[in-house]
Amino acid sequence: MKFPEEIKQRMVQMNNTFDELRQTIELSQSIAISGHISPDGDAIGACSALAMSLTELGKDVVVILDEYQENFEIIPTGGLIVKNVDDEYLPDLYIAVDCGDKERLGTKAKLFDETLYTINIDHHKSNTFFAKQNYVDSEASSASEIVFQLIYNYAPITADIAAAIYAGIVFDTGGFRHSSTSPVTMAIVSELMEYDFNFTEIYNSIFHTRSFGEARIMGVALFNLKEVFDGRIVTSIVTDEEIKKCGVTSDELSEVSSYIKGVSGTVASVFMYEKKPGTFKVSMRSDDLVDVSQVAAKFGGGGHMRASGCTIDGEANKILENILLEIEKQL
Repeated sequence: MKFPEEIKQRMVQMNNTFDELRQTIELSQSIAISGHISPDGDAIGACSALAMSLTELGKDVVVILDEYQENFEIIPTGGLIVKNVDDEYLPDLYIAVDCGDKERLGTKAKLFDETLYTINIDHHKSNTFFAKQNYVDSEASSASEIVFQLIYNYAPITADIAAAIYAGIVFDTGGFRHSSTSPVTMAIVSELMEYDFNFTEIYNSIFHTRSFGEARIMGVALFNLKEVFDGRIVTSIVTDEEIKKCGVTSDELSEVSSYIKGVSGTVASVFMYEKKPGTFKVSMRSDDLVDVSQVAAKFGGGGHMRASGCTIDGEANKILENILLEIEKQL
């Protein structure tokens, strides 16, 4: 497969246009698509919607994703998701979706590096523009919102594609509760709801379905809840031992930080869980007063102004102390 020289030149730009991305897609036949490790509703929805739409255009598409939570199984995928590909597989084009940096691809980063033409579609403020072509919009509510704009009036949108995009948007906006929800977001959702799919069932599956272990670990996190700075910040730490006792995976801890942020009078929440002995994942949520992406960046992490995270090695209370010192600077 040969690309025109002008397209090769445009691939070094920081941010590309939809038309430029579409040109690259049109000149590619075999396309791999991946989201981040521990894929959430937005990664699954955006990857699946994009893959199904490109399949409608006659492309050979595969979505390479890790295992994900049961409540996301309601999202249509077109049967295109695989966990692994053969060692000799090399696509014409690799599209990374909802990844702030290449490392978020996990083990799939190797194949991404080996692929000649790459695209990065994302909405994280901390994105590193790691592909040959990049479309990053930190004002978008979700990667799924960007995917809709990319394929609109370009590729067919079926009911399954609409459902996948809706699922991604509804997940990343917290059911349209987060400040990232914009008039553009709601206009897109209005358009999607014209298609024949059960949006109520998708919403309920994403937000109101949880495993027994997930319910137990939420109880542990709430039992460990503490407040600092006169109740303006709430914190909770869950240890590796507690996680194992409840029999849950890290994916099943994803809603804790948002839930505890709902405590009355709270402007930010810090939830920490032990990934392995001595290594903690820090998940932060906030309102307009605190930019947690700045806090996460101090510790090698990233994300959005109101939802960010990082991974830190050390003793739990010392890590929390350092995180709170950074948050205090914004209070």
